[in-house]
Amino acid sequence: MYRRISIVLASVLILSLLVAGAALGREAVGVDPAPAAQSDDDNVTLATAKANVEMVQDGRAIVSARGNRILVDSVPPLGGPNEEINPMDMFLGALGTCGAFVYEAAAQEMRIPLNSLSVGVEADFAPAGMTDGSVNPRVQAFRAAVTADGPSMEEMEALADEWRARCPIYTTLELAAPIKITNRLAGEGTAVLDVTFTYDFDSADEYIAEVSPMAEMFAAVPGLVWKTWTLNPETKRAGAVYLFENPEIRQAYMDGELFGAVKSHPALSDYRIRTYDVMRSESLVTHAPLQGWEAGMADSSADAGMVLDVEFTYDFDSADEYIAAVSPLAEQFAAVPGLLWKVWTLNPETKTAGAAYYFADAEAMQTYMDGELFGAVKSHPALSNYEIATYQVMAPESHVTRAPVNGQ
Repeated sequence: MYRRISIVLASVLILSLLVAGAALGREAVGVDPAPAAQSDDDNVTLATAKANVEMVQDGRAIVSARGNRILVDSVPPLGGPNEEINPMDMFLGALGTCGAFVYEAAAQEMRIPLNSLSVGVEADFAPAGMTDGSVNPRVQAFRAAVTADGPSMEEMEALADEWRARCPIYTTLELAAPIKITNRLAGEGTAVLDVTFTYDFDSADEYIAEVSPMAEMFAAVPGLVWKTWTLNPETKRAGAVYLFENPEIRQAYMDGELFGAVKSHPALSDYRIRTYDVMRSESLVTHAPLQGWEAGMADSSADAGMVLDVEFTYDFDSADEYIAAVSPLAEQFAAVPGLLWKVWTLNPETKTAGAAYYFADAEAMQTYMDGELFGAVKSHPALSNYEIATYQVMAPESHVTRAPVNGQ
């Protein structure tokens, strides 16, 4: 597995160096460049990276380097299918993987514990320039969100400095556009608040127009990691799944003015308010986003997917027994097609549990609900009193409140 990953990343790194050179306004780098004659420092020995790109069909090429290969697709502005990884994906992947590897190596050198690491990278560019050349399509800003388990925040900042100094991708790209690195500590979200209600508006659009202006207020709530806004126009039910840093912060929000204003809104009624702990180990297996995203880390104009909200009562003597019974299923849930993440929820006081699932689309969600795995859960003899609801995701509002939706 690691060999396969390293093959891909090496190809990504090499091609992205070529793209970076073009982005900086230099002559295009050839696939077999001659070794550089000198560097900025006469005492430095330069290495030369090489890659070959061969078109194999319309809009598709094979990138090869050091005997390894990867398929790359052209993008829609150039008429490409965009089914395989595309050049911009590789470009950003090169920046992120180079950073991850520097963090890893530097952590070992500095004796900093590093149990897990993930890097999310995005870039702002003008795709219209690729279509007709009417504008410069160059990247104008990069943002990287680094999440790690083990280091302190001070140690994370030290590792970020190493990335800035030691990564050839970073040091090249920062000449073209600013790069913002945001460090986060893993596992910062431990408390879930699940709220649903009925709205008394003539249409979903009227409801959205009423609540959308509040998105920035929710984004500013202290200790709110993210909020995913949910909506079901058929049942006229709406609400949200919130993730807070801890139960105390969640309670402070529930006791505060903003939540009070929502609960007292004259057009909202029939509230269902539930609080849960996060089953961390199982949630991490199913790709649950237990840390926040920068507003802007997702494409708010994309199809935002669907949320499946499930709650039930468990008949076990303790929460530990319940966890022991369901935990072995985590890998099966992680393999469900179209399931992007699942946050496992648990309330030992009420002996209720469940999950918030996020699917890529309604079809994937329905296929899961009609399948054997969900059927096995619903028919488990120790689980009962199911409440199952499905929702669309309100993309723009969720985008503001850092929700990990839109394929992130």
